[in-house]
Amino acid sequence: MLKVAAERVEERGLNNVMLHHADATKFELPENSVDVVTFSYSLTMIPDWFESILIARRILKPGGRIAVTDFHVSRKHAAAGSRQHGWLRRTFWSLWFAADNVSLSSDHLAMLNRQFEMERCEERLGSVPYMPLLKAPYYLFLGGKPAG
Repeated sequence: MLKVAAERVEERGLNNVMLHHADATKFELPENSVDVVTFSYSLTMIPDWFESILIARRILKPGGRIAVTDFHVSRKHAAAGSRQHGWLRRTFWSLWFAADNVSLSSDHLAMLNRQFEMERCEERLGSVPYMPLLKAPYYLFLGGKPAG
């Protein structure tokens, strides 16, 4: 993925982009030094994803943006305005993804909403390879670090 990203950065002549390969739970950059942090289908694969989100908040500049997309299941009692997944959907998808060491969490969105000012949040259903009739739940979150 880094190779593809580097190729795209070069193709587009972007000189303000830095790509990093690092452990997301130990990533060290100066506080308030980054404009954008992204997590693309990765929080579910990071055992200590809480720490990754806290690091993202620490390194983001005030007014910086975080963009996250990942698979998820809702909490048993979802927050107002959030999609409520039934017991079967929560259980099935959690077990199905766990077979590939992907840990769905009903807490991702709650943590993101507590750490960042939500600008956009969408919960969707997407296609799954080899299972054409089933749709897996995922979310898109765009938030900002409060300025000041």
